[in-house]
Amino acid sequence: MTSEPAALDVPVDAAEPAPEPVRQRRWMVPAGRLLVLVAAAGGWEAMARLNILPAAFIGQPSVFLPLLVHQLLGGAILRAIADTLSATLAAFAVGGVLALATALVLTIAPPLRAVLEPYLDALNALPRVALVPLFIVWFGLGALSKIVSGISLMYFILLYNTLAGAHSVDPDHVRLARSLGLSGQRVFLRIVLPTAAPSIFAGLRLGLVYTLLGVVTAELIAGGRGLGSLISYYSNTFDANGVFAVLVVLVILADLLSGLMTRIERRLTRWKQ
Repeated sequence: MTSEPAALDVPVDAAEPAPEPVRQRRWMVPAGRLLVLVAAAGGWEAMARLNILPAAFIGQPSVFLPLLVHQLLGGAILRAIADTLSATLAAFAVGGVLALATALVLTIAPPLRAVLEPYLDALNALPRVALVPLFIVWFGLGALSKIVSGISLMYFILLYNTLAGAHSVDPDHVRLARSLGLSGQRVFLRIVLPTAAPSIFAGLRLGLVYTLLGVVTAELIAGGRGLGSLISYYSNTFDANGVFAVLVVLVILADLLSGLMTRIERRLTRWKQ
């Protein structure tokens, strides 16, 4: 008689679902996050109600959360979100293309990077918030000044992340590829770019959030119809609850944008898994 194949001797348990501790951790993390949020909101509310800190200064969750819901139902917040988000996405698209193109040129031409690096560092050291009034003078009070403000913040983040990723390539891998006859273009596409991909996506994720901050900063100064303009209005009327209501929206929006970029990264880098 012939013996059974060795593959049939694999225990049935090997195909069973993940063990109980793993399944528990899947819901413990969201539950822990919710618990931290509830505890923070409860402590905040208690400090305001007990007058440990004046409610007029720190606001109250029981006041600004209903205000936020009312603004959402009325459409004011939604219109502001649409205005801010459109400028953010435009700035992110333009700034991303410029940063990646610059990084590509500087990676291909190291002497050019050596020449331009001090000037790039000097431009990166400039306080962009202080430049916003200048952007308004140059580009007016419309969307263009907000877009430029967003680009000025995210450009250098993505540029330096991409350069760092490109220069993390093992030189031995490049030399081996060239010795096997791969052209410079193929070396870049098959070795340099995949190696730099994690750094590029990290720069894109962080740059998207900073683009949003740049746009909101311009709205704080220039006005308009965006979220930054609402913050400016509530600040000028000494309405702390209104300010915190808009800040909650900004936090949620930034988190959603970061999560969206993370999902895109996972989809485009499935080859690493």
